[in-house]
Amino acid sequence: MNGGQTLRRKRIAYFALLLCLLSAFAHLFRAFWFDEVITLDNFVFHPPLSRIYFLYEIPNNHIVFSMLEKIWIGFLALFSENTPFFLFRGLSVLAGASAVFFLAKRMVRSCGMYAGGLTAFAFAASSACGVFMTGIRGYMLGFLFTVLLLALGEKILKRPAKWAYPLFFLVCFLSVGTTPSNLAALTGVALFYAPALMRRKRYGSILFLFAAPAAALLLFYAPIHEKFFRCMRLGEGWFSPESAMKNLYLSFALLLAGMLPFCIAGAILLWKQIPRLRTASAAGLLIFLLPLPAFFVFRAPAFPRVFFPLFPLWLLLAGYALSACQKTRSAIRKRVLRALPLVLQLLCTALLANAGERASDLLFGSGRHDDLTMPYYARNGFDPQRIVALIQEKARAGERPLVFVTFDADYPSVLFSASCTELPEDTFIADLPNRPPVADLNHHTGTVYLVTAGGEDLKRAMRRFGFTSAVPVWTGPYQRLDLASR
Repeated sequence: MNGGQTLRRKRIAYFALLLCLLSAFAHLFRAFWFDEVITLDNFVFHPPLSRIYFLYEIPNNHIVFSMLEKIWIGFLALFSENTPFFLFRGLSVLAGASAVFFLAKRMVRSCGMYAGGLTAFAFAASSACGVFMTGIRGYMLGFLFTVLLLALGEKILKRPAKWAYPLFFLVCFLSVGTTPSNLAALTGVALFYAPALMRRKRYGSILFLFAAPAAALLLFYAPIHEKFFRCMRLGEGWFSPESAMKNLYLSFALLLAGMLPFCIAGAILLWKQIPRLRTASAAGLLIFLLPLPAFFVFRAPAFPRVFFPLFPLWLLLAGYALSACQKTRSAIRKRVLRALPLVLQLLCTALLANAGERASDLLFGSGRHDDLTMPYYARNGFDPQRIVALIQEKARAGERPLVFVTFDADYPSVLFSASCTELPEDTFIADLPNRPPVADLNHHTGTVYLVTAGGEDLKRAMRRFGFTSAVPVWTGPYQRLDLASR
């Protein structure tokens, strides 16, 4: 490889890094939403580091991420006693930036500068990249672990150094310790390398790649197995299997919308024209189908976002397919097959940057039915601080407000925003379902407000407390504030 090619490849990786940082900046200052607040309050702020592992009553605890976030926030505290909250997102930003950089380098090396670079750019510039890079959750960390496992798998395939095997197991251990659903991505890595190892008759290495994730899962959760199985029985999940499947696959397709027809054409060409790669092509198809059992087998379909750590594999496979589409002897056809995907992808990326919410609504119905492309909490209409600011105005005007926030209105986001003000702690109260009303209104002489998701959620809250009227004070697409009376 000449020095010029090496330099160009590095520039492509750095440009992908710049794009992903710009995507992250667009979402860096958004309000904390339900899962982020639960993560910080329950698993990061209050428990000591040594206790986080054992706090697995609900699967919201991405254990490895929670531990690292605890360390990260402690590190930030060394420089300031009042750390700006947006800096809490720094751990995910660092994980995402590292992952995109190393993935872009791998894709350019494996798929070529054009196909690999274009695919990496499309992801780095996407809203999904920005949303997950700024989420105080373990999904981007899981994405990084998949990228690292791809690199270690390549070491095992090409130069079977002994150190690669224990390191591969360690990354598997950390990945499933972040969230058990990462087992799908780890299985995908094994499937990715299995055909090449099979051709080399490296059956022991194949066995290791498949066994390591399962063994890591057993080892990590064995000491807390009772809590692990209790979490499995909770039955939390997405609206329906069909909705989950649609959101996952269409969200990924949307990332590569401009080049997708060419990727599909390339995959067909690989199957038809290179018989020796059919086993690898079949393995690639299986990698895309890995999430399906979690949608249709379990009592409740998995959240689409838990399969975000599979995206590095899917992007790499798309890069291979795009590269195959451009392999032609005709100079004219080669120019066309280079220009068209580039122009179409640039147009699609630009359109999504300006109309991402509209595209999400068109495909999935609303932000609440989108877990990947433009979730409700990443939109401008999600504004819990606005509700809290309005209540502050009422309190300054002499009112004694009491505010009930329903579960469906993303109560943690509102309570967290209120905790950053000087309002009394009991001003905002979460009214959780399947429990008695949280306060006796007969002893409250001030005004009463409801924060709900509107529609049926507002009607349920009114029936629950016996209110006869609710006057809108502020209405947003995902939360609303009403003055309630009997």
